[in-house]
Amino acid sequence: MKEQERTYDLIIIGGGPAGLTAGIHTSRLGLKTVVLEAGTLGGRASEASIYENFPGFPQGIMGRELIKRMEKQVSKFGADIRAFEEAIDLDIKGDLKTVSTSKAIYRSFVLIIATGTQRRKLEVVGEDEFLGRGVSYCKACDGPFFRGLRVAVVGSRKRR
Repeated sequence: MKEQERTYDLIIIGGGPAGLTAGIHTSRLGLKTVVLEAGTLGGRASEASIYENFPGFPQGIMGRELIKRMEKQVSKFGADIRAFEEAIDLDIKGDLKTVSTSKAIYRSFVLIIATGTQRRKLEVVGEDEFLGRGVSYCKACDGPFFRGLRVAVVGSRKRR
């Protein structure tokens, strides 16, 4: 059974770095903001063992720690964060937008969709087991970790 309807100045769908950053800015401006995340906060960013290329952290920062800090900052300014609350239906016709989850109905005049992307997996043995420990999907992010080592680059480009 759904809770009562809730009205916000702004709804953000997605609790990864982009959604959390939007939540920091909007709630800091005094807008009543809710961040809806289908799973745990952070998205793929929370999977990273360490970020060495994120500004402000010259020694690097672990993905989970970065997301914890972002969550704390979003909360500091009063945004509601709803982890494990997936948007299951949208009505974006007209001025008032409606987002339905299994727990509530949210209404707002402004909607930000920051759901990120999904990587295309190779579906090979060990891919999930070694993610972040040898298996990487971002050459720009993780390439420097493998400098001087013998590596294999595997991938494909879907032709149109």
